[in-house]
Amino acid sequence: MSETAQNFVNKAKELPVMPPIAAEIIRKCENPNTEVSALIQLISRDAALAVRVLKIANSSFYSAARKIETLQQAIVLLGYSTLRSIVVAASLRDVFSRFGLSERLLWEHSVAAAIAATTVARQTGGRARDEAFVGGLVHDIGKLLLHFQAEKEYQEVMRSVYAGEQEALEAEQDAFGFDHTEVGALVLEKWRLPEELVEAIGCHHNPRATKTGEGARKLASLIEVADRMCLREGYGRRKPSPELDPFDCDGAEILGLEASSMDELLELFRGAYDAEKAIFS
Repeated sequence: MSETAQNFVNKAKELPVMPPIAAEIIRKCENPNTEVSALIQLISRDAALAVRVLKIANSSFYSAARKIETLQQAIVLLGYSTLRSIVVAASLRDVFSRFGLSERLLWEHSVAAAIAATTVARQTGGRARDEAFVGGLVHDIGKLLLHFQAEKEYQEVMRSVYAGEQEALEAEQDAFGFDHTEVGALVLEKWRLPEELVEAIGCHHNPRATKTGEGARKLASLIEVADRMCLREGYGRRKPSPELDPFDCDGAEILGLEASSMDELLELFRGAYDAEKAIFS
């Protein structure tokens, strides 16, 4: 991680903050000795969070053998690790909703990337669905901080990208000396999310740069492919980019994706997005 990115995050006046109750739930989920009743009590303190947790637990991402009707059922059937992922997903909308149109579009893109990553993970195997889902959801969190802390400079970055003058990473490097992947990984570190997820976010435009192991590399690859699928379809963007090949990247090669499966995956992704996007609206 570059020193300039670290300095930027350290000097940020207001980092994207996980809601306090969600942050406490995430910490308690790390301790296998935490009582189920303590988690239920925490989640129940935020009625909106409790409703979202149950909605997501019953979605196609985490669906159990039977309908989950209570928080106790959600925790017992899905486990602490999955509960942590669901709480992250249920809380992130509030992180993005405090901002304007650009951030709402970024949220739309993030939800779509989460659904795309889950779709690809189901087809390729080897990754838990909750890891793929949360990875897609948080992959661009660094852009939120860049926009919030340096709005004028980041608007110029977006202008350059939308005008087709530069790719996003190149424009960010020119403007700041680092890019949103570095900033995003640092934010997730502060949220105390798993190291593998942090590294995957930091490398989601260059999966081969991961160093901690095969898990981070495959997760970064899922996110890279998912991001490109969303760009092709135009989710969170002004218009689609049908000429973009989502499989023309290192991530697709690492995952062993073949061009012949692209149309099927895109169709599955569109269907899943239409079916599940309302959960996060």
